[in-house]
Amino acid sequence: MEGPPRPYTEYIHDMIKRNIGKWKEHRFVEPGIMEHISDNDKMYTIRVASTSNARYSTDTIRKFADLADKYFDGYMRFTGAFNPEFFAKTLEDAKKLKKDLESMGFPVGGWENHLWNITSCAGYFHCALAATDAPSIAKSLGDAVIRYFNKDELPAKFTLAVSGCPSACGGAYLADISIVGIHTEIPIVTENIKSCDLMGTAMICPVGAIQLKQAEKTIEIRENLCIGCGLCVGACSGIIFRTPEKTDGHAVIVGGKASSIPPGTQIGRVVIPFIPNDPPRYELTVKSVLRIIETWKKEAKKGERLIAWIERIGWEKFFEKTGIPFFKQSMDDLDLRSLMLLREGGGK
Repeated sequence: MEGPPRPYTEYIHDMIKRNIGKWKEHRFVEPGIMEHISDNDKMYTIRVASTSNARYSTDTIRKFADLADKYFDGYMRFTGAFNPEFFAKTLEDAKKLKKDLESMGFPVGGWENHLWNITSCAGYFHCALAATDAPSIAKSLGDAVIRYFNKDELPAKFTLAVSGCPSACGGAYLADISIVGIHTEIPIVTENIKSCDLMGTAMICPVGAIQLKQAEKTIEIRENLCIGCGLCVGACSGIIFRTPEKTDGHAVIVGGKASSIPPGTQIGRVVIPFIPNDPPRYELTVKSVLRIIETWKKEAKKGERLIAWIERIGWEKFFEKTGIPFFKQSMDDLDLRSLMLLREGGGK
């Protein structure tokens, strides 16, 4: 596009434009409907559950566009957490829009003390680093917990995230519960290594596991140092992971949150170090997540986020109440040392 960026105000509805800086408050009317109040206007947002990894067909997008045309002059949005959100000018229209969406099979809900979203990276769809099929796990989890999106209440806000590898493009570590792919084998060097910047590839390794072999114009990955993070795979097409869907798995991370409320943002901790990949429904993973949710729902105080409940009772009690076994890798952040433990032990 030539010239300077166009002002964002060209792309928003007149009602929103004239109320910039004038919104006084918002309130939750019912699951999936939020009312926004300014000095002179009211409008409503209607939230829809996202598909896994925000994959939508053109048919679905057209249906969304038709609803946006009908209720808010063609305006809608997708949130950073993948949720489609629609707008209405009156509460009556908001309820009609919610009914239209539900009749088309789209769950409406979220916010307050419900499941807000399930975010997911693309996984094997296009990524060379994936150790697990993140969108499929997100789909399996979504089927199991959808009642918490718009029907059954929870003690507080709740989020889920799935990332195919420790890079956590799916927004893991900051979700109440997240699933993170874990590699159990080191990457292998192929003939294509000659097309890579060997020095740059060696320097990208955070633990110095890559040794240059200048005479042979190649590199060696030292297994005793490699943590399986995959940074070298992303940097060089001559380094690959072996059939990760057959040998790798994922960890369950608990207690993350992105929040400005004291004590602020918190990174989750490893609770289940390794679950082997078990497509298509990932039954053990789903069962483990449900056990954590249901224990929290039963034991927590109203308004108590998952990590707040855990910190009140202590991690020892958390493992006791949920019945989750404690491993030597449990309770770590996913730092370099714990990645080495996870790769070496496969959760054993």
